[in-house]
Amino acid sequence: MFKKSIILKILIIVQIVLFQSVQAQSLKHPVIWVTEDEREAILDKIENYDWAKSVVNQLHERVDPALKIHETNPNAILNTIPDFAKHDRENSEQKASPLAAKHNKVLALASEAGMLYYLTQQEKYAQFAADILGYYVDVIAPKTPQTTTICGYEFFDPRTTYGPFALTYDFIYNYVKQPNATVYNKEKGVRIPFNNAKAQKAIANIVGNVLQEYGKPDKHGKTISNHPILTASGALFSILCVDDDFERNRLFHVFWEEGTAHQNSFKNTILPMFGEQGIWPESLSYSFMSIITLTLNIVDRVYPEMNVTKDYQHIFNGNFLFDYLRYPNRKFVRYGDSKRNNDSTEDLYRYTLSIAERRDYTDLKQKSQIALRQAYDTKGGYQPELDDNIFNNFQPLDLFWGQPVPEKIEGGINFNKPTVIIKHAGVALQRNFVEKDNEIYGLCGIIGGAHYVHSHVTGIAMELYGAGYVMGPNAGLPATVAERKIPLHENYFRLYAGNNTVVVNGTSHGLDEGSWKGGAYVWQNTTVNIASEPKHLEDPISENFSFATQFLKDEVNNCDQERTLSTIRTSDKTAYYFDMFRSKSLDENKFHDYIYHNIGDETIIKNEKGQVLSLTETNSYKTDIGDLVQSPGWRYFENTQVTKPTKEAVKVTFKIAYNDKYMHMFVPKGVERAYTKALTPPTREAENGYVTKKTQLLAIRQNGEAWDTPFVTVFEPSTKSESSVQSIEPLMDGAKIVGAKVVSKVEALTITDYIISQDKSNAVYINKALKLNFEGRFAIVRVEESKGKKTTSLYIGEGKKINFEDHSLESDSQNKAFKSF
Repeated sequence: MFKKSIILKILIIVQIVLFQSVQAQSLKHPVIWVTEDEREAILDKIENYDWAKSVVNQLHERVDPALKIHETNPNAILNTIPDFAKHDRENSEQKASPLAAKHNKVLALASEAGMLYYLTQQEKYAQFAADILGYYVDVIAPKTPQTTTICGYEFFDPRTTYGPFALTYDFIYNYVKQPNATVYNKEKGVRIPFNNAKAQKAIANIVGNVLQEYGKPDKHGKTISNHPILTASGALFSILCVDDDFERNRLFHVFWEEGTAHQNSFKNTILPMFGEQGIWPESLSYSFMSIITLTLNIVDRVYPEMNVTKDYQHIFNGNFLFDYLRYPNRKFVRYGDSKRNNDSTEDLYRYTLSIAERRDYTDLKQKSQIALRQAYDTKGGYQPELDDNIFNNFQPLDLFWGQPVPEKIEGGINFNKPTVIIKHAGVALQRNFVEKDNEIYGLCGIIGGAHYVHSHVTGIAMELYGAGYVMGPNAGLPATVAERKIPLHENYFRLYAGNNTVVVNGTSHGLDEGSWKGGAYVWQNTTVNIASEPKHLEDPISENFSFATQFLKDEVNNCDQERTLSTIRTSDKTAYYFDMFRSKSLDENKFHDYIYHNIGDETIIKNEKGQVLSLTETNSYKTDIGDLVQSPGWRYFENTQVTKPTKEAVKVTFKIAYNDKYMHMFVPKGVERAYTKALTPPTREAENGYVTKKTQLLAIRQNGEAWDTPFVTVFEPSTKSESSVQSIEPLMDGAKIVGAKVVSKVEALTITDYIISQDKSNAVYINKALKLNFEGRFAIVRVEESKGKKTTSLYIGEGKKINFEDHSLESDSQNKAFKSF
């Protein structure tokens, strides 16, 4: 073992030496974001483009007033620097955050002054930045890597303070290396020579503190959280400030190849977690991870011979997947601990465009330009803004890496594809887009669930958009870090009952073992897509129909579940969702509960005759299984009122009083069920004040299994109190429910849809009364009648052939087909 260790160390040293042989023996500063050779091109950009001028003007607005004060009273700005923590585990996240914000404000001021020095070559900016830098050098240099810290929380400094420290040094390096360079010493009240050796010691401490080579080694190939990505800039920026060539390249080798338990290998641990889809496998708002593209760009600029951009094209292409996950109002779908209002796509596109321009990646360049143009046009132009977000010290890259985007670009990206599959999250998206007023009349929903970092335990959850709102929301993430630890989040939003799903036998839960967070009990199996039309990001065969089916082999709760979501359009202004949820316990099937949340002010439950069903109070949902998180989480249901069990068809209307929008929900007759309406905690990130109002809830309880007699529901979001959907009936195959007949009335047109959704791809359905035969999983027969005229359409989403009356249709080689008669 000892000999192997010696040999390994020798090989690493040889590799570093060989690596250095193709490198210049010293880096020229600045180097992290830009080089001196790029300055003229950046000045031309500022001269020719208003957006570039705007960034420079904002830099002046942020720096110049402080600089003016500093020139007459150097202590004024330095006195705003708060105390330093004693070590990097001194503070909790909550205590470290305000301290980091105060330090970041001063260090960002220094780095921005350094940027202005680079742009203007005026030494007053360099001197201002150097005076702030010198103060931090004096404090940090005497420490060791183990004791180095600023805010006292090892996860915060590399994200908030170490980055601007390194950028400041990088931008003013040539100024402070002058023989006569001085910095103001606050303690002595005089100017003293800048001590670069001391600065190098401080940088070594910072790098050592981030890498933590004194800790455990990295284990390549393991699954990790996003922490070493978020801290990567603090490590890489600082490494590039190390003067000694051998040490700098050794440290870069640790950062890139070797890694540590704290700062995992970028190449061998972090990047392999990007699957074939090229996105970071977490909840959506955690998945952007623009620091990945930023880091790859910097590494490629400094070490071009490594050619890293060639090896990770799937990640750059994955950057464009997020725009396919927007609702018609451009907010994002939400699964797991996610925020639908977070949006880092433009950073991803700008960083990717910078790479594409330099490396002449024509396809990536066109995609980036198209995506940016569409984003800019949506917002009325490109207007970059600098702010004080302590976790985003990269905003000036809009200037340094930003590229002009043509007003008109050949080609385009259609982000309105009907089907999007996110494999790691087990999520399938279904969308139906309309050209006019899509924000009001477009449909978009998701179904799915899986275990991943920042996941919830939901089974196959559903989220639905309609009429300008995310009407049926998944739980998402609270506004503050502190709220993530309260029972409301851990015992409700994170669990089944906080999402739109089906609970089996009242006991659906997750496991603690294997969970990304200890004590969360959120481990579940991954839902997989078993069928869809169209396939992922492909074009549909019909503008009116699409579907996706997700399957979950739930080994935690020993049950099988399958959910099909279809978007079905009946006119430019009317459409509905078809949702079929099959579920069965592989043990005893006691009962199943279909859980659905809808924002709004009122829930009205009627029978097929239009009569409001009477309700009585119930305590059926005041139970849990006795685990630490009170699974399945429905103790948070309030004012629970239940109907008598009924086999009748039921219509439920959720009313949004703010601007008279509605969700009409239909359940066919045939299976005895009890309907409970309740109130639940307010929906996170809801629009128009519903973020503070209780959310409406409907729970449907069905005794026994729900596989042969699945939950079948139709949802029609609408601007009208009366739905276009008139009725829904089950399609039966003996005692088995295989779909629904949905009748809609759109002005003078009566539309009857026969929706067949079977649980096998080779299943056969024969309905002699309707003269309907179908072999396959999913199909729709549409009959439109108006003024004595009749049109029939046949759609095979997955199957072999379908016959209806005197019409027939066979599928193509991909088992899909569409035809109107």
